[in-house]
Amino acid sequence: MAPQYDPSKIWSTLLTNRGYFGGALVLDHTLRKTGSKYQLKIMVTREVEADTEYMAAFAAAGIPTIVVDKIEPAPRDGKVNRGTWEKLAPWGMTEYERIVLLDSDQIIRHNIDDMMTMDLPDNYIAAAHACTCNPKKLAHYSKDWVPANCAFTAADQATGQPAAITEDCPANHHLLNSGTVILRPSEKEYGDLIHAMNTHPDVPKMLFFDQDLLAIVYRGKWKPLSYAYNALKPMRACHSDLWKDEDVKILHYILQKPWKSRTYGDDVIESTHKLWWDEYAEVEKEWTESPDENKRRLWQSVVVPVVAQE
Repeated sequence: MAPQYDPSKIWSTLLTNRGYFGGALVLDHTLRKTGSKYQLKIMVTREVEADTEYMAAFAAAGIPTIVVDKIEPAPRDGKVNRGTWEKLAPWGMTEYERIVLLDSDQIIRHNIDDMMTMDLPDNYIAAAHACTCNPKKLAHYSKDWVPANCAFTAADQATGQPAAITEDCPANHHLLNSGTVILRPSEKEYGDLIHAMNTHPDVPKMLFFDQDLLAIVYRGKWKPLSYAYNALKPMRACHSDLWKDEDVKILHYILQKPWKSRTYGDDVIESTHKLWWDEYAEVEKEWTESPDENKRRLWQSVVVPVVAQE
C-alpha cells in the first residue's frame, strides 16, 4: 500500500542530467526508509524532460517530477555564469507551504520530518553553515577560508548547537551551504532572488551559484541549522570534535561521489562511502528483482551506466 503523504510540504532536489540519478534513488530510498511522511519530488530541467527513457525511470521509481524552466543570470559583458540556478525555482512554487531543498548526493540517516515543522520566521530560510576550513587547500577558494574563520569551529562542540550569526562574527559565518535549505515559497522572495541574480555585481564570479546568492539575499535573515542536517563528509576529519556519527541526520557527499567507484579508502572520510553503497544495494535489489520487466530494463539502461560497476 502506497504511503499517505502530506501534500502541503515536500522534499525536493534538482537533476539536470542522468549522472546523479543513482544518488537521487538512494536519497529517495533513505527518506522512505526513515519513515518520512513527506514526498520527494524531483525538479528536472527541460533537457531531462525530453529524455523519454530517463523520465520513464522516474515513473518506475515512483518519484514524481516537477519540470522547471531554465534560470540563468543576465549576461555581463557578453558572458553568463552558467550553473545550477534552477535550484531557485522552489521559491516560486507557492502551491506548497514549505519545501526542503536537498542535494542528491546526500543520504538520510535518521528521520528529518522535524524540518517541516521547525519554527521559521517570516522572510527567513534555514540552512547549515558552509564549512570554510578548505582542508584540501584548493587554490580557487578564498584566502580567508581557514579553520579559525569557520563557523563550525565556533559551534558548541559538545551539543552541535551552531554558532550565532552576528555582525561582529567572522565574514565566513554569514556563508551557508545550500545542500539543505528550508524555505517557505513566496512570489516576492522569488522575485527578489531573480532580481539579485540579474543585477548583483558578485554574480559573474560566484563559485557556488545559488548558495552564494542566498547568502547575500538572506544575509541576517537565515536561521543556522546544526551540522547534523547537512553533515559534509570532510567535516568528519576537520571537525572531529563536533562530529558524532550517531547524531548525523543527513550525510552529504561533497567532492568525490561514492557512486564513482566501488573501492574507497578506510580513512575517516572515504569510509563513509560504505554507508552509501549499503543503501544502494537495497535499491539495486528492489529494481533487479522486480517482477516488472520494464523496471529491470530501465535499471540496466539508465542506472548501471552512471554508477560504478567495480
